[in-house]
Amino acid sequence: MIRCLGVFRETSNSPNREHDDTLILKVVTEELARFGAETYLTEPQNVARINPAEWDVVLPMCENPPVIKKINSWRGATLVLNPMEAVLNCYRVNMTPRMAACGGIHPRTVIIKTDVMMDNPPDFAENGAWIKRGDVHNMTDHDVVFAAKWRDARKVRDDFKNRGITHVAAQEHIAGDIIKFYGVGPGKWFAWFYHRPQDVAKYAFDLKKLAEYAGTAARAVGVEIFGGDAIVTPEGRIYIIDINSWPSFARVREDVKTHIASHVFDRAGAAKKKRRAK
Repeated sequence: MIRCLGVFRETSNSPNREHDDTLILKVVTEELARFGAETYLTEPQNVARINPAEWDVVLPMCENPPVIKKINSWRGATLVLNPMEAVLNCYRVNMTPRMAACGGIHPRTVIIKTDVMMDNPPDFAENGAWIKRGDVHNMTDHDVVFAAKWRDARKVRDDFKNRGITHVAAQEHIAGDIIKFYGVGPGKWFAWFYHRPQDVAKYAFDLKKLAEYAGTAARAVGVEIFGGDAIVTPEGRIYIIDINSWPSFARVREDVKTHIASHVFDRAGAAKKKRRAK
């Protein structure tokens, strides 16, 4: 029997998504139970009391460094999906250089220390830039802010400094349709939708290329269960803006739950067999 432990995301990291984040982990573990797995769900504050040897696979949605560090110490004792190093790779300070090596699928982005942000405008800032916290993805509605002019970013800098955010990711503005995407594998399942369908022009694009680029970004950071954001320009060019671990999958929850469970079950079974063979 496969034994599976799911770890919920911290509520502080689920702004307006607490219910959806909880539900995706519940329905996936329900599917795993249907496959014959033994499952259990726990809060991140309980991780210190977990014996990893009691579990064949752990599904952590948690994102805060102390919990990540603890689960990362379990390496070799159990399979972790997504691996903790992949979760850390989704922090923008780590993601940016990995995405930059993906052959032009990521908008120009630079990591700048918050303290000296106003002294280091990026080359592309004259056309507007997105200023994003450099670590975890959005925890509030002002963690990603557009500055039409770099001088407009001073208030953003002050806000980030006051909240202890030490680095920002400054990203060039790309005009186009914003797309949300989800994936498993990568290469096993993929879905997309317009973030705000009422505001898009529905520029034509190559869906296979979107899935390919999303898979490239997922492999670059090491995630197997992932989501992200993309932009399609009027010319149909696709850029991957962000990639993240264990999104809520809210709009596709019923469709994706079996695909995630199947992926986890297969990976856990193979890992368990490998450990037994040692």
